[in-house]
Amino acid sequence: MDFHTNPPVANAEIDPVCGMSVDQETAQWKTDFKGKTWCFCSSACRTKFIANPGKYLAEDSSAVKPDSKAPMTEGVVYTCPMHPEIRRIGPGACPICGMALEPLVIS
Repeated sequence: MDFHTNPPVANAEIDPVCGMSVDQETAQWKTDFKGKTWCFCSSACRTKFIANPGKYLAEDSSAVKPDSKAPMTEGVVYTCPMHPEIRRIGPGACPICGMALEPLVIS
């Protein structure tokens, strides 16, 4: 098995935070919101969703979506939430798991 790809999922549901395919029957991380059960690839994605579901469901008009035409600051480093060793300039997908890269925030 090649661990550098996101294998197809039989009962696929899309994680609203990272866009990864999640099997709704076997997903370990779930939450209910507005009468729907949402599945997540990790506890980190579930935590982000619970903190601000509107951001990930396009209910928050101030949320900046990856496909928006908002200007991007040059030289922003993006990283994978599950593989922090992955870093690159600009958005994209993690070469290991396929999750959407997020801007690196130093805390």
